[in-house]
Amino acid sequence: MLTATFLVIGLAAVAAAATGFGFNLLSAPLLTFVYPPQRVVVLTLLLGGVASGMLVLRSEIRRAAEWHVIRPLYLSSIAGMPVGVALLLWGHPSVLKAAIAALTAVFALLMLMRVRPRPRGGALEPIAVGVLSGVLATSTSLSGPPVVLYLVARGLAKDRFRGTIVMYVFLTTVTSLVLLALGGAIGAPTVGLAARLVPVLVLGFAVGVALAGRLSERGFEVMVLGFLVCVGLLGVGAALR
Repeated sequence: MLTATFLVIGLAAVAAAATGFGFNLLSAPLLTFVYPPQRVVVLTLLLGGVASGMLVLRSEIRRAAEWHVIRPLYLSSIAGMPVGVALLLWGHPSVLKAAIAALTAVFALLMLMRVRPRPRGGALEPIAVGVLSGVLATSTSLSGPPVVLYLVARGLAKDRFRGTIVMYVFLTTVTSLVLLALGGAIGAPTVGLAARLVPVLVLGFAVGVALAGRLSERGFEVMVLGFLVCVGLLGVGAALR
């Protein structure tokens, strides 16, 4: 079990550093095959916070972040987080597991098909996206998908997109962990497991950074996204058996 966990975390760190894909998006659905969904959510948030924190330390990420976009999304996400905490604490494990897998598959499929939503430009749009992201952050650890689609719709340049999503995910991850800790959802065994996995995450991150300049970005994205679609569909099937 621990060997499989090490492998998943290492591969997720490589993919996240090389392509900018969410660490949680890759690790969460795979880890639900090994651990209960509540533990997976806490574990991936803890490690995802480390992963996004490592990216935030890079000056080019901080310079590229669009704070006028981040601010309304993040403030709105806080309103949705308590709902996600309730779903995590009292929701049925098989439903949570299916939700994580389904969200992963749908998001990966949309990105593979290069779906580009059309923004309406209304003031309520970022609020709705932020609230949904907050609910997903604390219930599944997957805060990124609705915000990624929103940023894609806004047509941000690549560096601005990356800086903005990294800073947003870092902020929502830290806030989610605070709320989950207050709700008693973070246990010492999960924290201990996360600490044991940090060296693997750091190693995978370093490998991903080294590979980033040598890979065809779109080719690698297609491979990772295709893999995520398969993982998500298998996860839904396993959860609903």
